[in-house]
Amino acid sequence: EGYTLLGYQLHPKLTYYPRKNVRMDAGVFVQQDFGNRDFSTVVPTVSLKVTKGPFTLVFGNIESSLNHRLIEPLYDFERVLNDRLETGIQLQTITDGLFFDLWLDWQHMIYNNDPEQERFVSGLSLSKRIINKGSMQVSLPIQIQMSHKGGQINVNPPPLETVMNNAIGMEVRKEASRWIKDWMVDGFYVYYNNMSSTNVRPYKDGAGYYVNGNISTSLGLDVMVSYWQAHEFISIQGGKVYPSVSEFNYRVQQENMQLLMLRLLYNKEVVRGLIATLRVEPYYDLSYQSFQYSYGFYLQFSDRLFIANGK
Repeated sequence: EGYTLLGYQLHPKLTYYPRKNVRMDAGVFVQQDFGNRDFSTVVPTVSLKVTKGPFTLVFGNIESSLNHRLIEPLYDFERVLNDRLETGIQLQTITDGLFFDLWLDWQHMIYNNDPEQERFVSGLSLSKRIINKGSMQVSLPIQIQMSHKGGQINVNPPPLETVMNNAIGMEVRKEASRWIKDWMVDGFYVYYNNMSSTNVRPYKDGAGYYVNGNISTSLGLDVMVSYWQAHEFISIQGGKVYPSVSEFNYRVQQENMQLLMLRLLYNKEVVRGLIATLRVEPYYDLSYQSFQYSYGFYLQFSDRLFIANGK
């Protein structure tokens, strides 16, 4: 089903360095959906970041959303617009040839006699460069997500549930010249597994293949073609078009999924700190033999104001 997301998000925060390798951020995240006079989200945010060599430990509001660099069958791009905050603990390192992100997002806390279950999602996103020859780079990405619902102090608890999504692949990137900056080809094998003793989902496990080809131009336009083929795949936080079970109605199921997608992404820095983005994504569902599309326009502004400098 189609729907419209229109509104704004604000995240002002203060940053303080009590020590050279310790950083504290405190702020408030505000979201208002146009057509709604009330704020849909008003949440205080606090982060403590400790750096030791190439590693950074984050406690509180972690570096979330697209910062995990997960593929869309595992993480839906639209979560940036409707559920982008994550709280928990995170260990990161980003070097020239290595991206490592290990995190725990605690989504729901329970107390004694609580009627609901505790919920959390943990993940690992790893990409290691194995070849770096001239303008060509080859990397091996590994991505793991685990979702758990359970608890022992809640009343009338539903069955415990533990679900995993895994992806392993290869990425080849090559720098070009003139109007084509670089091109990239990657492919992933994606796996779903429900490890719960009592399975309440339609499928116990499933798998799929995700292949992408991307060209980045010097004009700010990226053109990407993607192909998705899966059998009985269910995602934890992935895009709504990838699973074999509808996100809107679990009775709507399609064991075998085949999608062919075209993504057009245009970025333009209007002035310093202000970036305009246009995103158009038509796709064809080979299983249902139907053509669908989505599009979006985004304005993002970020800046820093120094209030005081220490000695």
